[in-house]
Amino acid sequence: MFAIHLTLLDVSTAPTGEAGPADVQGALWACAVPGDGLEHVRACALPEGVGLVLYVRAPDREAAELRAYALLDRALAEGPARRFAVAAPP
Repeated sequence: MFAIHLTLLDVSTAPTGEAGPADVQGALWACAVPGDGLEHVRACALPEGVGLVLYVRAPDREAAELRAYALLDRALAEGPARRFAVAAPP
């Protein structure tokens, strides 16, 4: 299992507050399928959006990152989580 750290930027004009992390976490679990390998999600509010750690089961880090980004693409495509965009990875 690999920990994938990400920052989501709030691209809307509404305040993020505590609803932002809950919206993102809910969207991730709603979109996750067994092939994503998602084990755990940690989300916290940041001034610029949401900090995320996705714990992903995969054979190596590269596969875990690909799975995490594919899941995020689906989760951020609609619903309340669509107000966020993935910041460029470090």
